[in-house]
Formats: sequence, C-alpha cells, structure tokens
Amino acid sequence: MTAVSQREPSFRRAAVLMTATSFLVPAAGLVTAPILAHGLGAEGRGILAAALAPSALMLNLATIGLPQSLTFHLARRPSITRPTVAWAAAATVLLGIVVTVATGALLPFLSGGDSELARLIMIASVSTIPALVIGVLRGAATGRQMWRYIALERLIITAGRVIAFGALFATGTLTVFTAVVVNVGLPVLAGVVYIVVAAPPPTDMDKDVEETGTVGPLFGYGVRAWWGSVASMTLSRLAPLLMVPLSTAHDLGLYSVASTISDLPLVVVVAIQGALFSVGSRDRVASRITDTARLTTLLAIVGSAAFAVTLPWWIAPMFGDEFTDALGPTIVLLLAACILVPGLMSSTGLSSWGRPALKSLGLVVTLVANLTAFVLLVPHFGAWGAAWTSVISNTVQTIYMTNVSGRVIGVSPWRFVLIGRSDVARAWDLAATSARRGVAIVRR
Repeated sequence: MTAVSQREPSFRRAAVLMTATSFLVPAAGLVTAPILAHGLGAEGRGILAAALAPSALMLNLATIGLPQSLTFHLARRPSITRPTVAWAAAATVLLGIVVTVATGALLPFLSGGDSELARLIMIASVSTIPALVIGVLRGAATGRQMWRYIALERLIITAGRVIAFGALFATGTLTVFTAVVVNVGLPVLAGVVYIVVAAPPPTDMDKDVEETGTVGPLFGYGVRAWWGSVASMTLSRLAPLLMVPLSTAHDLGLYSVASTISDLPLVVVVAIQGALFSVGSRDRVASRITDTARLTTLLAIVGSAAFAVTLPWWIAPMFGDEFTDALGPTIVLLLAACILVPGLMSSTGLSSWGRPALKSLGLVVTLVANLTAFVLLVPHFGAWGAAWTSVISNTVQTIYMTNVSGRVIGVSPWRFVLIGRSDVARAWDLAATSARRGVAIVRR
C-alpha cells in the first residue's frame, strides 16, 4: 500500500464525521427559521440580520487570517501548537478591541439613525471578542484534526439554538434582543470544548518543512489569507448591510429566509471543505481535491433540486404567508449555490498548497462583481435582484478558482466539474455512511 492510500482513510473519516454533524445545522435551521419568522416577522428578521452583520464582519477583520494559518501550519507541525495559539489569541483579542471601538464610531451609519438597532449592534460587537479566541482555538483543533471536538461544538450550538429559540417563543419572550443574545452567546459557550488544544502536543509527527520559526510563518500566511476572508465575509454580509438603504427591510426579510434555505446544501459542502483543507495541508494529493469537488457538487445539485421541487408546498406553512414571495428568490439562490461548489473546493487546493494570496485575489474579484451587480439590481428588483447577484458572482468565483487552482496543483480545470458515473456511486456511499454516523451521534 502506498503512503497516499494509507492516509486516504484519514480524510474519509474526517469527511464522514464532518458531513454527519453538518446535517445537524440544517436540521436546526429548519426548526429555528420558522420560529424566528413567526416570532419576529419579516421586518424583525431584517432587523436581526442588520444587528448581527457588523459583528460577523468584525470576526473576520480581527482574525487577520490566523485561524486558517493555524490550520495550515499545525497540520504540518503539531509540535508548535502552544506558542502559535498564544500569539494568535493575543493578536486577535487586541484587534478585536480596536474593531469594536471602530464599530461604535460607525453606529450612526450602520443603524440608519435607529437607536435600538444601534444598541443591538453594539451588544453583538462586544460579545464577539471572546468568540475571536474560540475561532483561534477552532483553527488549531482543525489543524490538529481533532474532529470529535469540532463535531461536539456543532452539536452544542445546534441543540442550543433549537432549545433556546423554542423556549423563548413558547414563553412569549422571543424578541430581536433575545435572538441577538442567543446568536452571539452560544458559540462562546460551545467553544469551551476546545480547552483540549492546551494539552501537550505530539513532538514526533512534524512534516519536513522549510519554515523554522513560528511567528513569522504564522502571521505571513494569515495576512495573505486574511484579505480574502474579509472579501468573503463582505460578500456574505452585503445584503444585511446594504439592502435596507437600497431597498426595504421587508425585502431583506424575504432574502434572509431565501438565503437560509439555499444555504442548507452548502452546509455539508463547507464541512467537507474544512476537512479537505486540514488533511490536504499535511498530505498534498491533487486527485483528492478534484474528486471531492465533483462529489460535493453532485450532492449539492441533488439536495438543491429536492428543495426546489418541494418548496412551493412548505415555504408558506413553515415560514408564514408573508414569506410566499421568497419562493422565486430561493430557487435562484439554490442555483447559485450549485454553481459555487466547484469554486469552493478548488480554492482549497490553493490554501493547502500554500498559495492563499491567489485564493484571496479571486475572492476580491468576486466581491467587485457582486457589489457591482448588487448596486445595479437590488434598487429595481429587491430580493430578486440580490438572488441574481449571487448567480453572477458565484459564476465569476468558480471560473477563477478552478482555472487558477488547476494551474497550481497541476490538473485540468474540468476535473473539478465533470461528474462521472463513478462519482455518483461514491457520493451515494458517502451520503449513506454519513447518515448512519449522524444517527449514531444523535443517539449518543
């Protein structure tokens, strides 16, 4: 057996566990999204999205790419866990304080002059400082391939959201304020599981690498990955930040529901992407990247098609009659999600091969395309315009990532997207195994 084939099961186990636990996220979303829709209404959902958007962007601004850098370096050199985690945590806390102060200065613009929204934005922003430390620990755990603890964190967050929002709705205390508290508090609570990162790391598992220091390589990779992360987060938060000024809070509420549904197929994709990055950073195998890209694209197509076909029968009963108008934008966003998958997976090749700057450049190009289309379409078409903006920008991202990554790892761009019969068989096997693992986790 070759060295590659010996390591292949490691990725398979990681992918299965991450896929299995990622099913918990959409399951919780299907429960909590209707609760929020009925409890807050379309306008309340829009205000909640606007309140959380700045803090989510802050999480990326203040990390300067250090979680990704920890994943990359600790996958290759686990012995340096303690000093790198300490440096990364200190840096993110310091930057988190700076960004929180900046958020306070921008409150009049971010809140549109609404004092209650300004208060909610500030609460969310301050509460994300401990979440920054959790992000650092999560990056380290991913690099060390501590998949069980990552799965446990997800389980705590998803179960906590269902219990908390259900209890608030049942007692009549579900408001935008309490929803903000749940959203920012649960990740911090669940992050306690990463205390395991503080344990003494192994000293005999390092790969032969050129880097000899810790701080320089850590921050160097992080900065190159960081501006791409900022662009990516800005992409995901453009609608909450700009839709109200360009359109209405009602349109933002419709778009929030549409994006909640259309993001469900991507949850599994992103989970597998994280495992692929960690394992790929330690053992660079080009065929693993291309095979995984095709498999996850196939899974996304099947899942999105199932949602699109059945959507007319359950969107109104689940979310309320006022969200019926979200049907069309949701279907368009499901199409956009399928287009994005090969781009997400191929970009992992750039990160694993130590070329995060190329990935970041692609995300910036995508952001420019998205912002241009958003400003042109949303004022005239509202939620529909935002949905078609995603189709345009996701197409740009996938074309860029598959071509550039193909050159870096030495494969044809078509190997990321051309699905064959063997891919169908492997996807079925992965889905069945993940489903069994997910049931086992829930029973435990």
